[in-house]
Amino acid sequence: MADFLWLLAGGYGPFEAIPSFTDAYEPDWLPRPSPERAAIAERFAPHGRRPPADVIRLAAQEFPDFENTIDQLCR
Repeated sequence: MADFLWLLAGGYGPFEAIPSFTDAYEPDWLPRPSPERAAIAERFAPHGRRPPADVIRLAAQEFPDFENTIDQLCR
């Protein structure tokens, strides 16, 4: 949960964290960090602070087939 809170604080949402989504649908998209969400992340996950790029990289390593798994569940 801490990683997700810091991802949101960094201006990312669930879709924006998936590179193939942003490349295909929002190629000019840029993250917009949110001070309000950062305050929430700081309150509930102060020791989990991590840059969004690190959160995305670590998630891709831990769940390499995540996107395909979700796609199969949605069909």
